[in-house]
Amino acid sequence: MVSKKISEMMGQFSPVNKKIASCVLRNYPEMGFISIESLSSMAGVSKASIVRFSRAIGFSGFNELKKRIQSDLKKKLQPYEKIAATDLDKKTVDTQLQELARNEIDNLRKTLSSIGEDELLKWVRAIGKARNIYFAGFGATRYIVSLMQYTFSVLQRKPTWLLDGSISDFSYKIKLMEKSDILILMTFPPYSKEIEYIVRFARERNIEVFLITDSVECPVYSQARSIIVCENNSLLFGNSFVGPIALIEVIGNFLILGEKELGIKEMKTLWEVEEKGYSLIDSQFEK
Repeated sequence: MVSKKISEMMGQFSPVNKKIASCVLRNYPEMGFISIESLSSMAGVSKASIVRFSRAIGFSGFNELKKRIQSDLKKKLQPYEKIAATDLDKKTVDTQLQELARNEIDNLRKTLSSIGEDELLKWVRAIGKARNIYFAGFGATRYIVSLMQYTFSVLQRKPTWLLDGSISDFSYKIKLMEKSDILILMTFPPYSKEIEYIVRFARERNIEVFLITDSVECPVYSQARSIIVCENNSLLFGNSFVGPIALIEVIGNFLILGEKELGIKEMKTLWEVEEKGYSLIDSQFEK
């Protein structure tokens, strides 16, 4: 791993390289996704110094270093290995809560800081223009994608489709895909093969793909028009979904801000529909 290599070489570094190395090790998970400008600011050194540091540890430049770190991050422990290795069970409940909260706050901070204005607006505009919106997620991720579908459906007057289960479960839905639709995917390790099939199917029909994932290691990363990277580190589980849920909230709020009158109208209509339903149920019980 890059972190191990840097630690082993620390005694050989110049003062500037030691400064960069310390910054990289302190913020290791973040290093796979930040720009050279951001690292320059964090470490208090020039961009040229970062390039020289990258070469000193065996890479052609900062981009190659980033890719290697991203690859390292994919080699996370399996959940059962995390449980076996943790010493949280030996700590007080208060300490356990503090460490778990610190981890999730870190996931939230890194996820929200990774959302660029251009990418966010790209998503909001595409969702607004789309004829149909297809959402895809598998395994545990399907429940988070289902929340996203509900949130966007409440705010939009257009059909939405949830793609999950086996190919037989969603084939009758994707056969209706047209160029004016968009596909929104969410996938985290272990990445599902169904996602790869859906993306290939959509791209054959010139449908724009919007992706939420954790790394460039995602097999469909290069095939998406827009990608938002979410931090998903969990102390004991496979993936944390705090970041993705926060992202859904952010996009939902920007959909409202972008078309405020539509948001008011759709939310009011939803409230009226629900009120009529509950009134009918109440009247049945009163008989």
